[in-house]
Amino acid sequence: MSVVNSVRNINNRILCTFLTLVLLQISGLLTACNSEDTDNLNLPTPLPASDRTELHLRTYDAFWTKLEPNYIFVGSTDFDWKLMPIQTRRQVSSGMTDEEFDGLIDSFIDLFPDDTVIYRNRVERINADLKATLSYEGIGAYISVINEPTPHIVLLSVITSSPAEKAGLRAHDSIYYVDGKPVTEEEGITVVDRIRGPAGSIVTLQVISPNGSERTVEVTRERLQATDMLRYTYLPIAKAGLIRIPMGGNANIMSDMLTSIDTLIEKNGMENLVIDMRVAHSNDDWPLESMLSLFTEGDMGTIYTRYDNYALTVDPQNVSGSQTIPLVLLVGPDTQGASEIFAAALQDKGRATVIGQPTSGYVFDFDHFILPDGGEVFFGNSSYVSPLGRDIGVLGVMPDVLVQSSWDQVSDEDNFKYDSVVTRAKLEFTQ
Repeated sequence: MSVVNSVRNINNRILCTFLTLVLLQISGLLTACNSEDTDNLNLPTPLPASDRTELHLRTYDAFWTKLEPNYIFVGSTDFDWKLMPIQTRRQVSSGMTDEEFDGLIDSFIDLFPDDTVIYRNRVERINADLKATLSYEGIGAYISVINEPTPHIVLLSVITSSPAEKAGLRAHDSIYYVDGKPVTEEEGITVVDRIRGPAGSIVTLQVISPNGSERTVEVTRERLQATDMLRYTYLPIAKAGLIRIPMGGNANIMSDMLTSIDTLIEKNGMENLVIDMRVAHSNDDWPLESMLSLFTEGDMGTIYTRYDNYALTVDPQNVSGSQTIPLVLLVGPDTQGASEIFAAALQDKGRATVIGQPTSGYVFDFDHFILPDGGEVFFGNSSYVSPLGRDIGVLGVMPDVLVQSSWDQVSDEDNFKYDSVVTRAKLEFTQ
């Protein structure tokens, strides 16, 4: 099975592990660049166009020569890496506008497995770099965009004490209209630009909750400092704690995990554990090895690049019986990155039952390079093979128990009474 046919499409994903702005767009944090901070900024002047063709040729050559040596899936693409660059170079040498050249590079991106190579032209890179260094304002919610059956925003998580929470928005809510205009498939994740805005301004949202209730919500934007946090609760019938892993990398996630386990055991006598990772977009800061060490030990698989393999091994740390506690992991399409590796490793070790929907196989690390014309290319340069030999970058994580339920169809209300995935997880400890 080729990587092209195996890697699942993640619609409208915007990736950059190196820039704060694009990281926020991955997780969907609805923020806005403070207009006061941009008043005195000057964009660089355009590059001289005296020898546009020569610049395009140097940029074209750099795209291929810098990508080929380190791109992780080079052997699985459906084109000839030697022949096609030569053939298409003739088109560049005949001369084209900047817009035509950008279009050509974009057409190459479509030839790679979905979201494994990402291109930004010079203007897009400069704008992103500027925004990444400034403060942000918005409503304080993490989102994804779903196109079926009708394009809409889904709130994956809402920051505590944020404008969104104050306005009554909750995780699992869906937004169909922003200031009277519908969410469209064409705009994808860039719909966040319509929700962003300066502190004190108001955005009007048409919201539908998982129970079908519809309402119009006005949210007054604020300057935001907080990020998503780990949450936990107790499921009495199953004698299980439920810990929801937050979105993104969190420096406190490991200490929060330890605190939650100790608290659930001390206050509730927890005998089983459910770890909800359905919205865990985890990046390089995610404490993968430390998290694994709480529940298992030894060989956790292999991280590989084009030229090297790196064994992932962990030493155990037993915290309040964590090494032997019965364990269920909840996963889905928004389980991405190190959290996928965590789930795959524990599944292969027979340490946890995985419940939910398949993940997207979004485990490869990214590198990047700047092109001669000022553009930028990000590319997957490593992937992960689980202890049983499954390439998770190709296959994703397949749950042991499949439950067809999307994030906007479930609810946290009444201690997850209306969440079919959590309900199925409880059966693991009660049947």
